[in-house]
Order: sequence, then structure tokens, then C-alpha cells
Amino acid sequence: MTPILPAGTPARNNGGIRRAAPLVAGLAYAAFGAGFASHSTGALVAVLVPATAVLAAVLVLRRPRAPAARPVRTHLPWLLWVLAFGVWELAALFAGDLTISLLMDPVLAIYPVRVAGWALWLWGGWLLVRR
Repeated sequence: MTPILPAGTPARNNGGIRRAAPLVAGLAYAAFGAGFASHSTGALVAVLVPATAVLAAVLVLRRPRAPAARPVRTHLPWLLWVLAFGVWELAALFAGDLTISLLMDPVLAIYPVRVAGWALWLWGGWLLVRR
């Protein structure tokens, strides 16, 4: 009897399903979350659910870290940009001017763009906590 698989082909799953499942779940949740109106209670809950789940997972599933030989300060320029952006947003909000989130509302009114925004937000959060 001749083998069904060609030589060199693994007979087992090489982890593709395990890698694809979080991606599919994230895209499905992005499509779900994008269905809510902007700045609504449903959107707030849809944002808080994955944020709370990730926070709980980070607190519960901590991995021991090896001590760093020397503190690396490559994050400081990014931290300064984030802080400057946050101060700018708060100042605009309290001054009654337009904020970035309000300026993005017309762009995010298109459903596929909103799904892409949600997917990018989920992917960014995953990148932050995967280490």
C-alpha cells in the first residue's frame, strides 16, 4: 500500500489551528464590537470585557522573569509621546475642542473600517501583554 502523504509531510497538525484560533476569535470579537454605536454603553462594555480579561490573565498567569543586567531605557521616548498625546487630548476635551476620538467618528462610521479599528486595538493590546 502506498502512503497517502508525500515523504517529509508531517502526519500531525503543526499547530496551525492553535495559532489561527486566537486570530479568528479576535476578528469575530472585532466584528461584534464594531456593531455598537460609538460612545454607547454597549461599546463601553465591549471594550471593558477584553481589557478586564487581559488584566486578570496578566495578574494570574505571571511568569517569573530573569533579572535584567542593566535597565533599558528605550521605552522613554514612546512614553513621552503617549503622555504628550494624553495631555493634548485632555486639554482639548476640557477646552471643548475636538478630540481625536471625535474627529475619527466620521471615518469609523464605515463598518469595515470600524472592524479594522477594533482588530488593530485588540492586536495592540495583545502585543502589549504577550511579553
